[in-house]
Amino acid sequence: MKKNDYKRIFLTLSFFIFFFCSFSQSIVNTEKLFTSTQSGLVVSSELAGNFISGNNDLLKMDYSLNFSYQNEKNRLMFLTSGEHIRKNKNDDISNEITGQLRYIYGFRDKIKFFTFFQAQTAGALLLNERFLLGGGVRFNVLHTQTIKSKDNFFKLDFSGGLMQERELLDNATLPEFEEFKTNYTRSIFSVVSVLDLVDSIRLVNTTYFQQYVKDLSDYRVFHEMNLIFSINDWLSLAVDFEYRFDSDPPSVLETSDYKTTIGFMFEL
Repeated sequence: MKKNDYKRIFLTLSFFIFFFCSFSQSIVNTEKLFTSTQSGLVVSSELAGNFISGNNDLLKMDYSLNFSYQNEKNRLMFLTSGEHIRKNKNDDISNEITGQLRYIYGFRDKIKFFTFFQAQTAGALLLNERFLLGGGVRFNVLHTQTIKSKDNFFKLDFSGGLMQERELLDNATLPEFEEFKTNYTRSIFSVVSVLDLVDSIRLVNTTYFQQYVKDLSDYRVFHEMNLIFSINDWLSLAVDFEYRFDSDPPSVLETSDYKTTIGFMFEL
């Protein structure tokens, strides 16, 4: 076995150890959405879903349409995504729509500043509306080639910042005494790792932590793992696993939920 093979095995094991150790609200995962770092305009899209027929007809669709424009140190992104679940043709179980505008400034090679505005609605989380406004700084902690003769790499990034979060819940579903309007300041932290296993297979591992600054018992953790198989320059197959934990959810919801999807990604 060659030296590079041992290095790839070590990085792969480190990646999975990091994944399980960090496994502890809808987050926009830019590492998954854009694989290209070229200047100019890049458009990406994803479509996933499944259909069950029999005693109940169930249709589930996940979709996204995203734009990124980069000019030297400046990068502007407009990101949209949604989820639709329908039962028995006319019964909409859940609808989720998210939109985000994000600006990134490359201060140095390994330091970037970012700011974002996000709007969201999610029936499954009882969110009639959710608005976020925040910003922070992102550091590249590690970036190394896994195969020297190729462009395959492993990288690890860390970011921290603050955001203002305003939520309006569906009060018709909540008990009368429960608060359904909130306006909180939260600290935001994330760890992102990207590993190229081979030329056509990439693992993206993302963990977010959001802490209410006035109450340490109120926090949220979001973890997403993406396994991306590149078919050609513009088409990929993505297998996604998501885990969400909310320490203080609405009383009628569970503290955690899981989601898996398989779909196609397009990048132009």
